[in-house]
Amino acid sequence: MDVVEICHALGNKTRYQLIKALRDQTLSTCCDRIELFENGVSVGDVVKLTGLAQSTVSQHLAVLEQAELIYKEKREQWSCYFVNQDTLDAFFKQMCTDLCVCRDGE
Repeated sequence: MDVVEICHALGNKTRYQLIKALRDQTLSTCCDRIELFENGVSVGDVVKLTGLAQSTVSQHLAVLEQAELIYKEKREQWSCYFVNQDTLDAFFKQMCTDLCVCRDGE
C-alpha cells in the first residue's frame, strides 16, 4: 500500500465521492452481472452518476484501481468495480500512525 498514491487518488473530488458512494452503498448499478449484496458498479453506472464522459470515468477508475482502493472483475463483456475495504482500513490505520498526535488526557 502506497499512502502517498492513495492520497493523490483521493485528492480528486470525483474519485473521493466515488469511493465514498461505494463505501456508503449509495451507488446503485444497472448491471445484471452484479448482485445487490456485492455493492459494485460498472463504468456506465459511474457515467450516469457523474455525467462525465466514459473515457474520463475510465481514467478515474484506473487511478483508483492503481492505488488499490478498488478492484476490477471482468464478468463477460462488463468490467465491474468494487471498493477494496482492506486497503481503506490499512490506509486509515497508517494515516493515524503517521499523523495523529496523542495528547495526555485526550
